[in-house]
Amino acid sequence: MRAPSPATLALLLCVAPLVGACSDGEVAGGAGTGAPARPAVVETRSFERLESEAARALRRDLDLGRLDDASARLAELRDALGVEADLLAARLAAFQGQDVEVLRRLETARTAAPQDPRVYATAAELSAAAGRLETAAAELRRGMEAAGLTPELLRAQGVVELCQSGGAKRGLELLERARGYDAELPFTERPRAQAHLLLAKSALSEARPKAALEAVRRSLELDPKDVDARLFLADVLAALQDFEGAVRVLEALNGEGYGRDVELAEMYKRAALGALLEHRRDQALEYFRLARLAGLDDEQLGSGAQILADAAVEAMEQGVHAYEAGDLATARLRFEHAVHLDDSLLVAHNHLAVVLFQQREFLPAATQWRLVLDQARAEGLELPEPVHVFLAKALYAADEQGAAKQVLQDYLEREPEGEYRETTEALLSELE
Repeated sequence: MRAPSPATLALLLCVAPLVGACSDGEVAGGAGTGAPARPAVVETRSFERLESEAARALRRDLDLGRLDDASARLAELRDALGVEADLLAARLAAFQGQDVEVLRRLETARTAAPQDPRVYATAAELSAAAGRLETAAAELRRGMEAAGLTPELLRAQGVVELCQSGGAKRGLELLERARGYDAELPFTERPRAQAHLLLAKSALSEARPKAALEAVRRSLELDPKDVDARLFLADVLAALQDFEGAVRVLEALNGEGYGRDVELAEMYKRAALGALLEHRRDQALEYFRLARLAGLDDEQLGSGAQILADAAVEAMEQGVHAYEAGDLATARLRFEHAVHLDDSLLVAHNHLAVVLFQQREFLPAATQWRLVLDQARAEGLELPEPVHVFLAKALYAADEQGAAKQVLQDYLEREPEGEYRETTEALLSELE
């Protein structure tokens, strides 16, 4: 028997078809299964269960796949839970891919409580989630024979429905019907969340994005941490032209370590284009910049790359005008904006360093000149000014004499006959 993954257990990949639809009160079953139809009554009460706060919390965490300390908490509650302890252990084992343990726990519970509908409901749900739908139908049938149609078995019918193509609506109806009999019925949050998500995906595929948005939000109300639902929410928001909303969703996922850089970068670009259409140029520039930081190169950015470059040059030229007018504060702001938009614009870094030096912020100035010098050397560029000299002066002014001398010595070693050799030697001698 193959090991079901947590995603499969969580009903994300229930794709095997189930033969025969369920009507009210029927057990889902394939042809020839002999499934009983329409029991005379649905039991309005669930099988008695432990209702302590710890037990409810454990059930909910297992439902939503939050497994931290689940084994230890289950061990603490084992005596109080009775036969349900084995059923919860089976669910935990299924999440962990322990097939043999799943079967062992289910059979232990079945032997101990052959009339308990929770045994058959659990077995049916775990079988359906693993793609064994005929087994699930058989478990439902056996549960009906043993206990009638209880809320637990009605819930299990809903889960089985979710595992067949087009079964989301019917599955959700059954789940809600089960909750109508037992509002606190456990193990319904995740299936209902997935039902709403499936309905949302169906709505978007039918070009009904508003309906999709409503459905996916209902899904997230039940299971706020579901990554698949959150990613789909971003798709729906983008379909509704709410690119900034989609960006916020993807940024949150990225910040939580789910590694959605590609999706985020593309959404930044789409948000930038949307902002341009709305004549929000500054916001568009910021999104293009973020798209580049997230991994899009100039070719992938398309027109965005040129828009960023043009805006950076424009900001730099504004800084030059402010500098020539003696307005260092404005010049600094514009040069900072230029390098913010295009970090590769070395001349803007150089201009910013000049302003910082004149404002007696020597270490920040040195940082800018160091960047210019290192990048120029890495790219084999010839600088029109002795940037290494400026860097050394800034370091010396910041009381970093050793670092200043090293910069000058490095230049002489690299270019012993360089254009600025005499200037460099003179400054080095002065510093020594």
